[in-house]
Amino acid sequence: MANHEHIERLVRRQARAWEINDFDLAAEDWLPDGELIAPGGRWTLPELRSEMEGFHAGYSDLKVTVANVFCSRDGTQVAIEWLWEVTRRSDGERSTTHDAIIVDLAEGQIKSWREYFDPTSSVEAPS
Repeated sequence: MANHEHIERLVRRQARAWEINDFDLAAEDWLPDGELIAPGGRWTLPELRSEMEGFHAGYSDLKVTVANVFCSRDGTQVAIEWLWEVTRRSDGERSTTHDAIIVDLAEGQIKSWREYFDPTSSVEAPS
């Protein structure tokens, strides 16, 4: 069971790892069979490093603002609201995506991280 402070630190580590393209910063937060699911894809832990690097090849100036973190009483489920602000490298266009995330934890580590957002409102949307 994870306590609220542990969960807050985990969420902020995940945000920071994406901001600075540092997979190792938050890799230990994930279970070996953990997965990230978002519009457009599903990635297992072994795939996340290359996904993060690929993201940063196309986008820059990422800023993640954590708005809310809610957790279940037993600390196994987490709901997160955050803002994902990013600039597309190809043309300098910037957008802010409002993102809701549901996380399942086991032994304080991420088993499943599921993101819900409107991809059409983002510079990351396929053209």
